[in-house]
Amino acid sequence: MIIRNILYKLPFIRGVLRRLDTNETKIKILEKALDNEVKALKREIKTLKNENEILKDELRNSREANSVTRELVWKHRKDQEEKNKKIWNRLNSSATVEHVASQLCHMEAQLRKFINYRFFQGLNKEDYPRALSEWYYEYFGKALNLEHPVTYNEKMQWIKLFDNSELKTRLADKYAVREWVEEKIGEEYLIPLLGAWDRFEDIDFGELPQSFVLKANHGCGYNYIVPNKEEMDYEEAEKKFEGWMAENFAFNSLELQYMDIPHKIIAEEYVENGSQELNDYKIFCFNGKAKYIMFLTDRQTHLKMAFYDVDWNLLPFTYSYPQYTKKVPRPKKLDEMIRIAEKLAEGFNQVRVDLYYLIDDTIKFGEMTMTSASGRCRWNPPEYDEILGELVELPIDKFEAGL
Repeated sequence: MIIRNILYKLPFIRGVLRRLDTNETKIKILEKALDNEVKALKREIKTLKNENEILKDELRNSREANSVTRELVWKHRKDQEEKNKKIWNRLNSSATVEHVASQLCHMEAQLRKFINYRFFQGLNKEDYPRALSEWYYEYFGKALNLEHPVTYNEKMQWIKLFDNSELKTRLADKYAVREWVEEKIGEEYLIPLLGAWDRFEDIDFGELPQSFVLKANHGCGYNYIVPNKEEMDYEEAEKKFEGWMAENFAFNSLELQYMDIPHKIIAEEYVENGSQELNDYKIFCFNGKAKYIMFLTDRQTHLKMAFYDVDWNLLPFTYSYPQYTKKVPRPKKLDEMIRIAEKLAEGFNQVRVDLYYLIDDTIKFGEMTMTSASGRCRWNPPEYDEILGELVELPIDKFEAGL
């Protein structure tokens, strides 16, 4: 230090020493800055290391998650393949194809019914023959001969348009017909009546028994069967009757005997032959004489029919439904059934008298049908359309004479 002070007094040396001091200061500043930079780099390296560890953890978790996801996706794929296989097998089963086809046919029929109803409803009466001819052609693919009807189906169309009366309207009324039947053959043939109402909301279900049948009186198919009141869907029933009560059944296919029936809801006692099945015996009468008996069964699955003569011989024809191939025992009271059917058919050129034959051998009246199937019977074989048509004698002369 003493030597530095001595040398510092010399001008040249003093300049050198000053520059050295300045450089030393700068070096210290640089060293300090470098030290700070190193510290910052160390901190950044530590942060990066921490982030790297975090990324490693995330990658490890992601791999584990991907493994679980792959397993779930694989399991879902296998499950879906099994489901697809089952669906494919169901779709390729004949039963499913038949069911889907049946549903589509039903939907088409309902749509056609709605369109026809609105169309017929908007017509003037003088347009009925033309409209019915178009309806007939649409269904059968052939012209309707109203001037000289020959077949059963053609004659049913003529009757619908030109052979109606107040009596036929009364007998088509499922409520009013009861009094007429009682007068003709006796009350014992009637299914007991439980009540009659103008509106669904007027029904006191607490007063009805555990099992019963509700019907709208002004058409066909307006039936709501209640085997067990505890299981009854009241909202569904109310919705059905709301639609039925608003409908004039005559406009479905111009069965004009239904046109002026006052709408009511009736309840009848529940009857069956077992397993919620009720066998129908529909007796076709011509000029007051029974000719054919149509037996109906399997309503819960697929309706089937068989025709018999009055001696209970099976006949080789049906219409619209498959033939019931099992042997049907001759009802013990067949003669009585024929007798009361002919009593009810007196005075009519043709009518179908529908009866029920119960397991206790009692006979119950069903309904009087003036135009069977509305004249849309697909006879099998087809020649029976003309064979039955020959049995129907129409009052064409009286009609043309205005009588």
